[in-house]
Amino acid sequence: MLALIVSLLILVVILVNSFERLAMSIANDYLVEYNTQINELSIRPTSMHHWQFPVIKLTVHNSEISITDLALTLDTDMSLLSLYSQQLSSNQVVSLIKQISIKEIHAKLNPGVLTDAGKNVDDQGPTLALDLNELPQINIGTTSLSLAGISASALSLTVEHLTLDEDGNLSTAISRNDNAIFQLDAHLTDKQWQVSSRLVFDELYAFLTELAAQEFDTSALAPLLALKQESERIGLVLSGTLESNATLDLKSAQLESSHILKHSSLTLMQFDELTLTPHSPSSSAEEPLAQDRVKFDIAGHLADLTLTLQPFTLEVSPSRHQINSLLPLLYNERHDKRIIPLVAALLEPSTSTAAGGDKSQARIDEKQAIKVIFTLSQPLDYSFVSKNIHLGHAQLMIRDAMVDASLSATNLSLQIPTQSQAFELTSDWQFAASREQALALSSLMPDDPSPFAGNKTIADIRLGASSLTLAGKINIETPTASESPQFRLSINPNLQAQIDSVELVPQSVKQDSARKTADNPRFQFELNHLKLVSHDELVMTSSEASPVSLDIPRLTFSIGPTRYRHDIQTDLASVTKALSFDANSLKFSTLAMSHFIIMKSLINESLASSNQASNSKLALSAFTLESEDVQFIQSTSSGDRLTVSTAVTRLTSLDPLVIKRMIDSADKNKQPIQISVPPLNFEQLDNELALKPVPSTEQNEYLAKLSGLYLSLEKTSSLTISDLTAEAMSRVLTENLWENVAHYELNGAELTHHYIKNNRKRTEKLLGLYTASLSQTLDWNGVKLDTHENWEFDGLEFVSEHRLRPHIPTEAKGSQLQLTGKLNLDSDLGTILSLVSNNYSLPKSLFITGDARLQTKYELNKNDKSTQVSINFTPELTSLSGSINELPFEQAEIQASCHYQMEQKNQSSSPESQGSNISTLSCPDIQFSAAAFNPGILITDIKAQADFSVSLDDKIATKKVTEQEAKNRKDLSPDVGKRPKPMLPETLSAANIQINASGELLGGHLLLPEFNLRLHDKSHGYLVLQGLELEQLLAIQPQVGLYADGIFDGVLPVDLVQGKISISGGKLAARAPGGLISVSGNPAVEQMRLSQPYLDFAFSTMEHLEYSELSSSFDMAPDGDALLKVSVKGKAKGIERPIHLNYSQEENMLQLLKSLQIGDKLQTQIEQSMN
Repeated sequence: MLALIVSLLILVVILVNSFERLAMSIANDYLVEYNTQINELSIRPTSMHHWQFPVIKLTVHNSEISITDLALTLDTDMSLLSLYSQQLSSNQVVSLIKQISIKEIHAKLNPGVLTDAGKNVDDQGPTLALDLNELPQINIGTTSLSLAGISASALSLTVEHLTLDEDGNLSTAISRNDNAIFQLDAHLTDKQWQVSSRLVFDELYAFLTELAAQEFDTSALAPLLALKQESERIGLVLSGTLESNATLDLKSAQLESSHILKHSSLTLMQFDELTLTPHSPSSSAEEPLAQDRVKFDIAGHLADLTLTLQPFTLEVSPSRHQINSLLPLLYNERHDKRIIPLVAALLEPSTSTAAGGDKSQARIDEKQAIKVIFTLSQPLDYSFVSKNIHLGHAQLMIRDAMVDASLSATNLSLQIPTQSQAFELTSDWQFAASREQALALSSLMPDDPSPFAGNKTIADIRLGASSLTLAGKINIETPTASESPQFRLSINPNLQAQIDSVELVPQSVKQDSARKTADNPRFQFELNHLKLVSHDELVMTSSEASPVSLDIPRLTFSIGPTRYRHDIQTDLASVTKALSFDANSLKFSTLAMSHFIIMKSLINESLASSNQASNSKLALSAFTLESEDVQFIQSTSSGDRLTVSTAVTRLTSLDPLVIKRMIDSADKNKQPIQISVPPLNFEQLDNELALKPVPSTEQNEYLAKLSGLYLSLEKTSSLTISDLTAEAMSRVLTENLWENVAHYELNGAELTHHYIKNNRKRTEKLLGLYTASLSQTLDWNGVKLDTHENWEFDGLEFVSEHRLRPHIPTEAKGSQLQLTGKLNLDSDLGTILSLVSNNYSLPKSLFITGDARLQTKYELNKNDKSTQVSINFTPELTSLSGSINELPFEQAEIQASCHYQMEQKNQSSSPESQGSNISTLSCPDIQFSAAAFNPGILITDIKAQADFSVSLDDKIATKKVTEQEAKNRKDLSPDVGKRPKPMLPETLSAANIQINASGELLGGHLLLPEFNLRLHDKSHGYLVLQGLELEQLLAIQPQVGLYADGIFDGVLPVDLVQGKISISGGKLAARAPGGLISVSGNPAVEQMRLSQPYLDFAFSTMEHLEYSELSSSFDMAPDGDALLKVSVKGKAKGIERPIHLNYSQEENMLQLLKSLQIGDKLQTQIEQSMN
């Protein structure tokens, strides 16, 4: 165009001096160097200063230009002589013209003008400085532009007009096929320019499309066409109108401009023609169409312009196909493809899928769509110089989807990196997500078959109404262009995430062929009111020194009522098992800030190659895990039931839990993990266990209660794991040393048995502990664990020590375990009896005082082939005094040295062994002594010694039990059920119990020389009586008028069967020379002599009988019935012939001894004997 204007101006000068033909010749000679020729010229001068050119046809750089009705008005001060006398410059030529008017212009341009060479054609001619004061008034009509060789209908542009008046008002418009493309109106002065324009994107895009379709070089428009091609490649189509108004102050270089996008939209062709249509958030009744626009401003100094985007709203309702086409944007090589189906399911319309996961309904309701809304509620500012973006507030929302969500940013500042400015992003942000209806997680799973399609789906998870709210700050910055970025993200306090309920819903599954008819196991799991709350600010930072550092605030995660039900089919088809778990609340809370740091090598492998070691670290602050009202129930269809409940369970850490992962600078393959477990406290309050066995007529129920259970670890324990390989894990114990102190405590432990007997409810106490505690020190040195324990049970205290040596199994050697220990107890017997009486029913008449000591050493050895247990213990009871069934004793002592040995062999290891379980208990030297014991007859200086040995062999015991069962079936009779049960188990394969004892009795001696106790057969022994004084026997219970003396010896053969004593063939005889018997004045005897006269002689002989021989026989049945036969020979006073009396009496000895025990005489006799 510039070449054209210059040519016209030169032509005017020539026309002043000549006529048309001469002018053409002269002008063409002048224009040759500009590659311009005048082909046709028509001149109609009206005056020296007004010239008319009806027709001008030019060829400029092979472009054909036709001008119609060109009118020129020249400067009145122009001198024609000057045109001939001197060569004028371009500016001088332009200054001579005051007004240009053209009716129309038709130009067929050479396609070469679209090349890079054609773009520079104006550089070959004179330049024209921009001076508005020197420009003439311009009024050009229609200008039609087309390319030579191409039909105008295929490619053309029309400049509707171009005007410039004397006041500086400039106006032009460009159209295509009568459709406006661009319009410009300006008011140009020497101080200020005011410009308004209008650009139609649809027509511009259509023109560029037509231009790109032509087969010629368009390199001059390469940037514009490249932009179009790139938009086509990524599938972007922009439509609408851009209206702009601008004011430029020429002196201050200040620009103020406002721009409006009207009816604009951006279509994403690659995403199923998804169309984005922004609009203004304001809507008024006066301007209903004003909402369909977006405004932005550009203002400031020309050297420092700022773009301000005014608030707008972008709302779109994408179809399922459009969403599916967008989802691949979420995936790259670092992301899991499985996230795409999950996100697609979350973006399903909320009304299209029922809570139960009815996907058929989703296919029916295809018209439902979600809403994605982006709102810029406050202006966005962008500085072109500093490249900084500031945003007041913006929000992205998803509505009517499976999960509604919103993300907003406030006070956002983004610094785009430049040579002098580093990248930086800061913003306050908020995120919220919610769902008001229940949601089945199966509805989020893809329908396409997966590698796991063959697996059985046994349950679905249904989430109730849920909500999540987060708010915080984000800060990403790079200190300098050469340094790595620093990232900081924070979440404000009062973070809240809440789910009303989580429910596990059973689904039908395919059963195995063997159980096709069986019902599916039914189960139900439900959590209610899940809530997560933060109490401090959460901060995540990233830098070169620490790629990811997370400061986790104090958190509280709580779950409301929890319910679990599960029905299980047992091996018996008729019996099913039901499990249930209920908890009123579960709560986890941290007591301070926690910290998490990720090692640099996990972020950037190049950093890991440095010589500096790096690590990742998690420091979980002290925390509390608490549950309330927990109950577990296990029951079967056969009727048995187990119930466990606890009111409060609480686990508390006193210091942070620290987990570190280190990278050795010398060996990058070594990444040991260090774990520091803090001191812990655990407590359970108000525990209760109830067991109801299979129902019976007794309706048994066992009830255990525990008021409090307390456990604690006093010190921090550290553990280092060199690697996560199996070999490294096997060395964890040997590579770590640690020590700690543990405390255990029980309060209010009680076990009772409830049953019905004789139609009455009864309660039996099995166990009762008011308090029990244990303090234990633990010391592991990599090879062995040494412990020391201090025990206390209701005041009973004792200590123990243990040493545990585990041997880690290897391929060449199996696992081994050795445990050694010792226990020492030294206490008064009253404390022990008090503890026992709280757990077992002791005789009310039992009263014992004294001291008890127990020393025990034991060892356990276990390997793959066998288990061996060895225990040596020495019980000792001293200074015993008291009474048993009101039978007193004094200064008794018991000492023993015992050994227990057990060996259990695996059946596969030694098939030829005698048994899989052999155990032996022996006490070869049991010593008993007592100063006195009075069972009715005082016994003093008692001494006893016993040798006890018993063994058990599984094979022999099994054989005995089988033989006994066969015998019982053979001897089955109505009385079999009434036979007494053995006191000791019949499974004992061998037993050896030998006892001997001695004591002082009635002035003589009582001996048990040898007694061999047999467990399953009759035991036999002899009681030897030596030197018993008859006078002392009668003194036990004196009778009026009765006296006797003499010394007796005897032997009583004793049999013991099933715990009952019998005597058969017992003999008693008086020593020579005999003794005296005197019965005189006894009321009972006198009464018998009166009532039975035939006995008078017999009693008269006993008034003074000096016997020379006195012997008796004694027999006693197991029930205590005894027969005593006495034979007396001697001389009676007043009777000359010898007296021979025979006397027999039947008496129950047990009742007789009991009668002798009545009163306080027993203890008195012992005290007298001790004195």
